[in-house]
Amino acid sequence: MDQEMTQNVNQNIIEDKKISIALMSYFAILTVQYFILGYFNLRKTSYAGNIQLLSKIIVGIFYLIALPIVLKRNKREFISVYIVSILIFLFNYMFFIDNRIYLKNIIFPYFFTCLPALIYSYSINDWSVLKGVMKKTSILVFITGSTIAVMVFVKIISIGTYSMPLAYYMLLPTIVYMDELLEKFSFKSLFISMMSLFVILALGSRGPIMCIGVFTILKVINISKDLNYKTIAIYLMITAIGLIVLFYFDTILESLYNLLLNFEIRSRSIELFLKDEIDLSGRDRLYEKVIQEIKNNPISGIGLAGDRSVINGTYAHNIIIEILANFGIILGGALLLSLIFISFKALFTSNKYVSNFIAIWFSIGFIHLMVSSSYITDLKFWIFLGLISRFVKDNKTIKNNFPKKYL
Repeated sequence: MDQEMTQNVNQNIIEDKKISIALMSYFAILTVQYFILGYFNLRKTSYAGNIQLLSKIIVGIFYLIALPIVLKRNKREFISVYIVSILIFLFNYMFFIDNRIYLKNIIFPYFFTCLPALIYSYSINDWSVLKGVMKKTSILVFITGSTIAVMVFVKIISIGTYSMPLAYYMLLPTIVYMDELLEKFSFKSLFISMMSLFVILALGSRGPIMCIGVFTILKVINISKDLNYKTIAIYLMITAIGLIVLFYFDTILESLYNLLLNFEIRSRSIELFLKDEIDLSGRDRLYEKVIQEIKNNPISGIGLAGDRSVINGTYAHNIIIEILANFGIILGGALLLSLIFISFKALFTSNKYVSNFIAIWFSIGFIHLMVSSSYITDLKFWIFLGLISRFVKDNKTIKNNFPKKYL
């Protein structure tokens, strides 16, 4: 009996690992793809499309390997999610004619990457397995991203003025190893998290910095649930570092900016941070256009991908505005309130491990949607949505599946 139980546990771990590898393959493959396109200077060539297609195929293979496991665990949910999504898509295609061209553009990312990410993350029983795969993926992303950064510094490759994709790739190792650093100090976690943060500051955009800030706040709140000498020491350390950074904030940024200038790198993020006013980089004009359309169509909204129709092919750059535009104030507002409620329920649950893990994915998969990307096609958001949905559905099962050291 004990042997059979052990075999079942081991089998569940193997299955969770396959699902987790499928989910995290997206992060690893995209980072490697970015390196290849940059190193061989292929971004603006005909080869770029072929490499991107190959990347999708490789990620797809990992998803196909895990598909039988997902169907075994959640076949009903899999079918239900796709039926509802297809009906919503067809309704919008029929009644929002101006959006059709943009609806066609979201078919692949929405149906073949985002919805699978939702169901796959929902299907994981033991989140510690996913976290283990996240740490290994973070190492690969960190090595690849750091290599890209070094090559930029020594002028082997060019990424232009700044790189938003590189910044968001490096967000994963930054948060994963910052989480480990705040739990238990090690030079490895300090080096990886700080080096990744440096790459983001030097070569990336501001969005990931906001995500890191939110995670740090949530992590501190989570640490406070278990006050002891260790957590008090961590609090004092974080507070001391925070006060020093705040007091010398401009000086630190100016020094870092001047250091980067020696390598002929003008950090866009640091330039914007040093400005006296908040620069929304044109997002305020996008917000105004979409909000006006919401006012004109408060009940029905302007349909799925309707923000693309209003602002010439781009998205609203804000999940709140985008959802209200897609579904109207009543339905969109209800969806937003539900999302906020579920997120806060998971973030502030009494289970320290659960709230910490959700904080990681909240920072990786949700916060950036306040200023960037579109929730419809952002795989990270759908992973986060799958995790909080699983938490709400079966909180007791999740707790039982976590290793005892985390409870």
